[in-house]
Amino acid sequence: MSDRALRHFWGVHPGAAWQPAAAALLLPLWLALACAGAPTEPTAGARILTQAETDETSGYCAWYASPRDGILYFGQAAFWSAFRAAGGDPRADLETPGPQWIGRLRFEGPGAPELLAPLDVTAPGARSGVWDVLPHANGWVYYTTFFEAPGRVHPESGAVERFTELGHGLNELAHGPDGAIVASRYGGPDTGDGSLVVLSEEGRILAEHVLEAEPGYVVATKSVAWDPARDEYWVNADLVPRAGAPVRYDARVIDARGREIARVEKPEIQFMSFRPDGVGVSVEAEGSELWLRVLQPGDALPMPQRGRRVLLDDSFHAGADFAQDVQWDAGGQRAVVMRWSGRFHSVDLADPAQPVVRTGALRREGAGLFYSAVPSGGEICATLCAGVSVVCAPAPR
Repeated sequence: MSDRALRHFWGVHPGAAWQPAAAALLLPLWLALACAGAPTEPTAGARILTQAETDETSGYCAWYASPRDGILYFGQAAFWSAFRAAGGDPRADLETPGPQWIGRLRFEGPGAPELLAPLDVTAPGARSGVWDVLPHANGWVYYTTFFEAPGRVHPESGAVERFTELGHGLNELAHGPDGAIVASRYGGPDTGDGSLVVLSEEGRILAEHVLEAEPGYVVATKSVAWDPARDEYWVNADLVPRAGAPVRYDARVIDARGREIARVEKPEIQFMSFRPDGVGVSVEAEGSELWLRVLQPGDALPMPQRGRRVLLDDSFHAGADFAQDVQWDAGGQRAVVMRWSGRFHSVDLADPAQPVVRTGALRREGAGLFYSAVPSGGEICATLCAGVSVVCAPAPR
């Protein structure tokens, strides 16, 4: 999320105490959007499935996604198209009402892949689209809208519950301890600093840990993860200058009481995820290289020394590309790292001590960005923010 969107978030709260710098944090987003065209050597045999556009959903595209029981659920929002049409104003999506839909792709079973009818979670007068989604073992699918209230929907009954008391600014979601949901709040209306939020299945705040900022910066939290082996939370963040300084990025490891126990600025941790047994991955950018760090429960070393690093790409274009998401297959044996550009890395973690990495590329339409990819059998299916689209292609062997 850009700093201008963050500025708007604070702008609707009169107690705001700061104004973030504008151009610096927008630059990598503009660069990514400007890099139109297909990545090098796209995987052959790709298929693009696109949801039919209506007058209401003009400009909407597919965002973050997460699977459950052979269905890939994904957010739909018009943020980027409105942003570009308005010359870079992130508030443009809020100028007109629009539906709040959660897309669905059935990626397993006969006839798959197949787009299903989206789930409608539209609130009266809604203007912000759906951003992140999290299918839960309890049958509900949780979602965020950033500028408006988060909530959950039950795909079988169609029931929708909105958590208006949680306020605004909730962004990305992950599974937490004992069925809890972990969320990032990009920023808070009082101090400005973002937080890590732990929610009950019913949408109540169980804990909220505000991240500590360095002098001259505001911390804006992005991706979150829970390490079940150590009962620790991981969160990465934009470090937004109050004035004059360059934008920075870091990641924090936080214990169950909210105490920071590690902070990593270099390498830049772009995304992290853990499977239920505590094996995890951290995707890290360092210069022109992209690395995968494989984390195991028994590793006693502190970050950033913990785990084993595997090189994913030695020609990574930081700023014009980004490792946006990591998703696991149903058995937790394979993880897919998805990048904006369409390049992806399928990682076999059946033996975490000996990870096997296979790299592929999906063809990109125009200036669209890829968000999330799920492995299924012999295919990879990824959400593409170019209309409401999902691209499926044979997995690399």
